[in-house]
Amino acid sequence: MTNVVSRKGRVGRPVNANPQQQQERIILAALAEFSQRGFVGASLRTIAQQAGVAHGLIRHYFQSKEDLFRSSADYLFGEMAKTLSQSAETVSSGNPLQQLVLQIRAYVQMSARLPHMAGFLMQAGLDGGEHFDYVIKKYVKPLQELSLLPYRRAVADGLLRDMNPDFIFLIATHAATAPFANVALRQALADADASNEAQVAEYADTLISVLLSGVLTEKGRAERETM
Repeated sequence: MTNVVSRKGRVGRPVNANPQQQQERIILAALAEFSQRGFVGASLRTIAQQAGVAHGLIRHYFQSKEDLFRSSADYLFGEMAKTLSQSAETVSSGNPLQQLVLQIRAYVQMSARLPHMAGFLMQAGLDGGEHFDYVIKKYVKPLQELSLLPYRRAVADGLLRDMNPDFIFLIATHAATAPFANVALRQALADADASNEAQVAEYADTLISVLLSGVLTEKGRAERETM
């Protein structure tokens, strides 16, 4: 995350405060607020309260509400891209099926850690306009292409059925993110805790099994049994 240098006349940060930690607290609070209320409805005062900082400190680090929105999007999708890249590096590009499995698991784990992805995108879509365009063009489309690389390779290798890849992306990402975005519904229906690593891993395993069962070819099933 980029450190923002304060401008003359702005409220200064407290002595001995850690600027990076303060900015991260503000951004995490902003993600929660934007995912619940969208850009228009989001309140900087509420964000400051949730972050445990003075209201003026937001202006110290971020030039405007617009700047905070974009910085929040940069943080959220940057973390997702980093997680996906790390998962891809753990296996050979010659094993697209295993790459796909690790990728789905990474989406689930990331969604449990930062549950704002689904709400952030939904609210941006409801708002429409430049904020939605910014998120889609800068982050979602590139993530979509990155995410579908192992699927396309697996199809070419005869491991997966050739289906609409965009639908596959929508199904996988929604299934990975939605339960963590709606805490009350998740707890009511599954009594699941996003901070429980074993439960998160169990959900990832279940999702992987359900998704792959619908797209694996016979060749893919044979290879899946050896993984």
